[in-house]
Amino acid sequence: MVGAKFIALTWDEIDEMLNKIAERVKESGFKPDVILGISKGGIIPAAILSDRLGVDSDIIGVRYYKNIGRVMRRPEILQHVSIELRGKRVLVIDDVADTGHSLQLVMRYVRKRGAEKVMTCTLHYKPWAIIKPDYFLTETKAWIIYPWEINETVESIAKSLERRRLGEGEIKKELRRMGVPEGIVREILQLIGKTPQS
Repeated sequence: MVGAKFIALTWDEIDEMLNKIAERVKESGFKPDVILGISKGGIIPAAILSDRLGVDSDIIGVRYYKNIGRVMRRPEILQHVSIELRGKRVLVIDDVADTGHSLQLVMRYVRKRGAEKVMTCTLHYKPWAIIKPDYFLTETKAWIIYPWEINETVESIAKSLERRRLGEGEIKKELRRMGVPEGIVREILQLIGKTPQS
């Protein structure tokens, strides 16, 4: 996490991105029967795309990250899908293809359950991921802060900075260098007790 660059997205930006992805899916001619969101980053995008495309959705629970930038040895499925996938065209969606291992695991899972066709979709794609999604909007090396994970990200950054025993000025400088938005900088400083609560 130290030295990482961050991009924080707003709800409006997410909405605009998902509109663009919905258009790309439509233009490609792929007509999914079901949208499968990978929990937890793909839940909200799956719900919105489900609405935009008029398609049913479901969730598959996958755990891979322990913390920002810290992954488990391999991803694992925690929650199975509740609908039949046999013979269906499935669009698997997550927020980001970082390593690509979660997408790969879910693609295998969906194929084993007899899906006719599986396509993948993410908002962001990291160039080192083992899978390049069929649909994505942006390639980036930055750590993305999605609006549905702000508290989780703030707590993780705060814990990392606490371990480094930096002063308030050093913390502000480090966070700004990483591109962390000012509002989140204030939250982090409050969380680690470097500035009074307002």
